[in-house]
Amino acid sequence: MLTSRDNPMVKLCRRLQTGAKARREEGLFLAEGVRLCREALSAGEVRSILATQAALDQNPWLGQAGEVAVLSPGVAQAISDTKTPQGVFCLCALPKEREPVFLPEGRYLLLDRLQDPGNLGTILRGAEAFGVTAVILGPGCPDPFSPKVLRSTMGSVFRQPFFSVEDLPGTIQRMEELGVSVYAALLEPGACAVLDLPAAGGLGVVIGNEGSGVSPEASQAAGKGVYIPMAPAIESLNAAAAATVIMWEMSGRGRN
Repeated sequence: MLTSRDNPMVKLCRRLQTGAKARREEGLFLAEGVRLCREALSAGEVRSILATQAALDQNPWLGQAGEVAVLSPGVAQAISDTKTPQGVFCLCALPKEREPVFLPEGRYLLLDRLQDPGNLGTILRGAEAFGVTAVILGPGCPDPFSPKVLRSTMGSVFRQPFFSVEDLPGTIQRMEELGVSVYAALLEPGACAVLDLPAAGGLGVVIGNEGSGVSPEASQAAGKGVYIPMAPAIESLNAAAAATVIMWEMSGRGRN
């Protein structure tokens, strides 16, 4: 049983919870909770399983999944990112970074300086639900392997394709050159209504920062805007809510 916070494994787990830099340096991230760890094990990403004895007793499948490092309740609390930890953790390998591949009939959501980790997690979960080909994360977006994002994805982080890019306007231009038509989500009624997005061909939509929207550079690279018609009293939607509406429309028209 691991009972000391000075244990090297415990120190590693605590470090991985501190920030993206530590996760990149170690090539690992920490998944927490019964559901997320189930998904991680199904995806084959797990290096080590850690759990309290109480969690092992309640979830005997953990012992069948591999060797388990047993944690004292105090250590479990020390490495947890929640107030009431379930006592189940998995050390997982960070996936290797890859360049996105854009398909002629693909459906893409691009995120421009999104700030809220919960929004990113919700968007990744929605992207899986609505069949989005890939989510593109521009600079300034939260780390998809941070604890809050992981929890918000409810396991979709292990299945939904996503890519990080350093130059979002340049990526948009590349997509356009490959025949993927990219729109920036705007609040301007003069833009294309979401119901009128193209039903066929490659399609991408840029969702902007929660406070300032899509950057001028990304908007200019797209050259086209799309808006969600709303009641006059409503100025805008939460970024995740707007993305969900857009992804639903993209997927629905694709099926039709």
